[in-house]
Amino acid sequence: MPSSRQTEQKINNNIEKASNVAQDEVTRLRAELDEFKRKAGPKVQEAENILCSPTAIGFYQGLVVGVAIVLGYAKYNGGLRL
Repeated sequence: MPSSRQTEQKINNNIEKASNVAQDEVTRLRAELDEFKRKAGPKVQEAENILCSPTAIGFYQGLVVGVAIVLGYAKYNGGLRL
């Protein structure tokens, strides 16, 4: 029957192994995240440029005005009829 000291040492070794595995996994995931950020950077910038372009902003304004007109007309005529 193992002594409590041996049991404690086994537990500590298991904790140390689990800690090392977890640390390796965290390091791997951080490297993977950095790689994804590096690869996605140009696409994110391109999307921001497209979504903030004057053409896109004009579209958003037109959409808001169109929705306001439709809702105003519906309110004037007694509600939306689908």
